[in-house]
Amino acid sequence: MQPSDMPDSDQDSIDRRQLLQALSAGGAIAIAGCSGDGGSDGGDGGGGNGSSGGGGGQQTIQFLTMGVGDNIKNFFQENNTKFEEEHDVNVEFTSVTWDNAKTTVNNRVDGNKAPDVARWPARWIPQLVGKDALVSLDDLMQGEFLDKFPEGVANGTRYQDHYYGVPWAASNKCLYYNKDIFEQAGLDPENPSLNSWQEMLAAAKQIKNSDNVSKPALGLAGADAIETGSQYYHYHWSYGADLVSDQGDNATSMKPVVNTPEAVDALSFYTDLANEHQVTQSSPLSSTRQDIRQLFEAGELGMVIGHVYTGLNIESAKENGEADFDYGIVQVPKGPAARYSLYTIDTLAVFSQSEVQDLAYDFIDFYYDEERRFQYSKQKGFLPVTKDVLERDYFTESKNWAPFVKASEYARARPKLKQFNQFNSRMVQAIQEALAEQKQPKQALDDAQSDLKELMSN
Repeated sequence: MQPSDMPDSDQDSIDRRQLLQALSAGGAIAIAGCSGDGGSDGGDGGGGNGSSGGGGGQQTIQFLTMGVGDNIKNFFQENNTKFEEEHDVNVEFTSVTWDNAKTTVNNRVDGNKAPDVARWPARWIPQLVGKDALVSLDDLMQGEFLDKFPEGVANGTRYQDHYYGVPWAASNKCLYYNKDIFEQAGLDPENPSLNSWQEMLAAAKQIKNSDNVSKPALGLAGADAIETGSQYYHYHWSYGADLVSDQGDNATSMKPVVNTPEAVDALSFYTDLANEHQVTQSSPLSSTRQDIRQLFEAGELGMVIGHVYTGLNIESAKENGEADFDYGIVQVPKGPAARYSLYTIDTLAVFSQSEVQDLAYDFIDFYYDEERRFQYSKQKGFLPVTKDVLERDYFTESKNWAPFVKASEYARARPKLKQFNQFNSRMVQAIQEALAEQKQPKQALDDAQSDLKELMSN
């Protein structure tokens, strides 16, 4: 998941608005139907971790997650109740807002009141491993259980030669285009030429120069937000540039490499879309990823890079009579070196403070039943993480889902760094400096490289 510190996989999910309206001022909700009081976002989650409690000395397992909205609440209510009945235990289930998620997890770990099991972004693994907060799940992530997951998905929860989580949900991105705008501009709405960045630019120029179109051709994120980095990295990687020198398990060997010639070319192309070619919306520097997504969903934009729920949102709006345009989905354009789609993985982890680790393993095994995994992905709007579900016709034959299943073949995750938020913020600063024409792309990246070397040496 961001995205603030929210992850890409959740912050724009289709239940976000309902969730925000439903949450209490404290930022946490307890799901009815599960034992326990649910806890609070910064408190103790209803008492010790994994202790005996409830009637008859039953064991209690605490399950913390983020971003549970109306479209998935019943899923957890029903399944937590089934687990309670099957194992004669209590499930204390708490959902917190993404705004409070990282603080909640860290406060509970630091206060020796960690939950037993929690679901959160895999990119938090390095920091929590640094606190000795997580149990290695190597003994679980092997054999038939490990075989449930595509290799790239499983590796998303791996750090320093160990698995510190089980993949829970995933998201990646594709390029959306407005078929009505394409047709008005004289472009083929059914067979668009959008395979490369240059072809995307050519289409954007034709839209801009068309007398029949008054809407901007392309959405470009440039605001001071973590998501600006996630939008830009598609360009950066596709030009053959990287962020760190080593993305393997040995995080201590990673060094920043953000100012290579390929990186300069990527940032130059990105900023030229707004400054030289002027094919974007009028205010990239103040536009977040959510802003441009919402513009596209309203039919006010020619193209945007987005998640699967962009299309799901549009379909829902059509059903409600709130949208009246057609759209297509193609793969993220290819750069001079390759094609990449940013991949975000949420993980289910067991905390080392838990006193019911065996029960936590049973809980994980319960939630990885194939039908439960299918229902979760279908209801929540996330890409499946298990092979059997990923291969179901519901996803592979769907107009909205099939392109994202395909995009998994070239999906790429951000490097696992303890300081990733600071790293990403410094990259966003460089993007903004170049977009604002305060610095040339090379100077902006040279300065970022210098600052990131100092950051990663500490």
